Amino acid sequence: MSEQAPYNLPEQNEKETHLLDYLRVVQRRWRVALLVLVVVFSVTAVKTFLEIPVYESSAVVRVSLQPDTSQKILEKRKEYYFSVDSEIYILQSSLISERAAKLLQLEWRLAATAKSTALHIRRLVVPVDIPSLTLQAIDEKSFRLFAPSGAVLASGQSGIPFKHGEVSGLVDLQEVALGATYPLVRLTLDEATDMVSQGVSVFPTGDQISMIRLSVQRTDPKQARDVANALARAYQEQARDAKVKEANTILELIDQQLVALGRQLNISEQNLQKFRISTGLQRLSPEGSSMIDVAVALEKQRAGLLQKQQRIEGFLGNPGFSSYESSVVDSLPGVQELLSRLWELRSIRNDLLREYTPSHPDVGEVNDKISLLRQEIMASARLAINGLDAEIAAIDQELAANAKRLEQVPEEELELARLSRSSAVNAELYSYLLQRQQEERIAQASITSNVEIINQAQLPLSPVKPNKKKNLGMGLLLGLLLGVGMTFLIDYFDQTIKDEDDVQEHLNQVVIGSIPRIESAVSSEQGQLVTHLAPHSIPAAAFLAMRTNLRFIVTNQKHKTIMLTSCLADEGKSTVAVNLAATMAQTGAKVLLVGCDLRRPSLSAALDQKETPGLTDLLVHGGKGALRHITKLNLDFIPAGTEPPNPTQLLGSKSMQNFLETVREKYDYVFLDVPPLLPVADALILSPWVDLNVLIIEPCRVPERLAKQAIKLLNNHEATIAGVVLNDKTGKGAKFYGGYSYYNSKYYQGYYRRATDGPKPSLFRRVIAKIWGSING
Repeated sequence: MSEQAPYNLPEQNEKETHLLDYLRVVQRRWRVALLVLVVVFSVTAVKTFLEIPVYESSAVVRVSLQPDTSQKILEKRKEYYFSVDSEIYILQSSLISERAAKLLQLEWRLAATAKSTALHIRRLVVPVDIPSLTLQAIDEKSFRLFAPSGAVLASGQSGIPFKHGEVSGLVDLQEVALGATYPLVRLTLDEATDMVSQGVSVFPTGDQISMIRLSVQRTDPKQARDVANALARAYQEQARDAKVKEANTILELIDQQLVALGRQLNISEQNLQKFRISTGLQRLSPEGSSMIDVAVALEKQRAGLLQKQQRIEGFLGNPGFSSYESSVVDSLPGVQELLSRLWELRSIRNDLLREYTPSHPDVGEVNDKISLLRQEIMASARLAINGLDAEIAAIDQELAANAKRLEQVPEEELELARLSRSSAVNAELYSYLLQRQQEERIAQASITSNVEIINQAQLPLSPVKPNKKKNLGMGLLLGLLLGVGMTFLIDYFDQTIKDEDDVQEHLNQVVIGSIPRIESAVSSEQGQLVTHLAPHSIPAAAFLAMRTNLRFIVTNQKHKTIMLTSCLADEGKSTVAVNLAATMAQTGAKVLLVGCDLRRPSLSAALDQKETPGLTDLLVHGGKGALRHITKLNLDFIPAGTEPPNPTQLLGSKSMQNFLETVREKYDYVFLDVPPLLPVADALILSPWVDLNVLIIEPCRVPERLAKQAIKLLNNHEATIAGVVLNDKTGKGAKFYGGYSYYNSKYYQGYYRRATDGPKPSLFRRVIAKIWGSING
């Protein structure tokens, strides 16, 4: 009996994983996936519907190049590129924000204490010294405006512009109460500053790089529109004011130069007149007059070169490379082509920044190229300054040579030539400055902003946040992914024995049988005896298959006593024992079923027999009446009997060993229903005395380590293990498609199950079963 029989499976090749294996993981734990999906989707939906709506309003502006610069570039290339970086920086600067806040401060709106209404103030201009107003609705179309003192400032019609003295505007009345009054207030500077300090985004838009979109997001749609329009207006006005300031600076400089040059011109003319009177010499000789004309031309040329040099030096001192600043150097040799490439690279960088961050390698590469181009332009500007220095030095040499030639003229004529030259040069420069002054004044009078508002911000009708469709869709997708991921995570940490593959792979044992769940339709007080009560049921067929497998193992007369045990309590070993004994008896063999579970006996209830006398009474007192014959099953049965004080000692006694030797000689098969292995030692004592040991395991309940421990204990006691029986008493193991999946399949049901074996499944269950059956072939 102690000899170990070779019933273990040979080493198996590694099991291949198919797509259906992953689908089955989800199918087994679909409730977990559904729960996670519902929770995630519900949280997303609640957050989405409780989130405060955010509205977005956008204004589009276009920034134009300086006319002279754009014309030159257009002549060089068919298309030009506009650097929008500096313009976006200006739009986002505190200067524009403060200016927009002051514009908003001039806007009028309903006081916070006023009731919600469809009163819309499109425009309202009131003297700054009036802090508040009251609007009274006379009827559905007419209204009056009152000062804080109660004086009537103006009256008007809804939707029609009005003007009364210094008060003008446009007001729409849509849903106002007749005779009701509505307090109107201005924004404070702090409130206006808070409005423009957040939720503002600026970026290039459209095919033309000079187009800029200014978007504002607010929880109040009217506030979003007003802030966007105020920022656009502030940017436009700032651009014009910058040009006006620049023109004023030039005019002031010209005025200063005119005053100084006028004094010099008066002095030079007075000196020339005094010299002519004192000497009587009125004109120069032709040679002297020619030298004077040359000197005047040289001085004028020198002044122009000095002015150009100063502008280039100013550019080098502050190289912003804006469209205006670049016009200073774009006429230099080679610079125009460099500027065109610079605009092109800046355009490429702007396009990249719409998709990548500034730290992206592609953006960094373009920035390096831009830096190289800027260095080349700066080098060209320095080279131009050096060239201008050389030209000025050459003119100085010519002036010095001309002065030497004048020294050869007689002294009186020489003095007349000097005074004439000074007067002529001052007069020429004064005339030039007067011309420039008139040109700058005309240009100042015609100055317009190079920023044009293409589209004013409109009142948004629907929020941009939250995007309910997108959020719910993302919540559904995220819930689905997390749900599926949770099923795989739980499946990964589930270390229980689930199916035949686990038994063969982890325990290295054969599976004698796989018993499906015994449905409640065949359950009763004797519901364990399914092979007798429902012989055509699926569990009954599984016991028949188990009997066939066991008879294949029991090939000689030595294998008569068979012990059935389990790892833990309540795994259904007694149910397996009584049904296996009943199916063996159906073959005509002489079968004895012995209840060796002296602690928690259950066979008597299954067979409708009294518990005493039984095995305990037989071993202790040799009592008669312990052996019963079950006529309906054609087998003999010995119940557990009276519960002894020491079950382990009783089962390990010499009397028990003699009892086993006796029944081995009298019966073809002796089945022993013993306690579980791990809680008590009863089964371990009997395991080496019997011919075969069968381990009952409930799928999805017994951890792998406990099953291995149970088999190790049996091997340590030199017990012969016939194999493992998977008893799915709860039905959880059916999800894993073990060896008994055949009995649950459409093939067995269509061939063997009778129509009267249970209620017909619902339409939903039949559809799901059909779909799943199709997937599994």
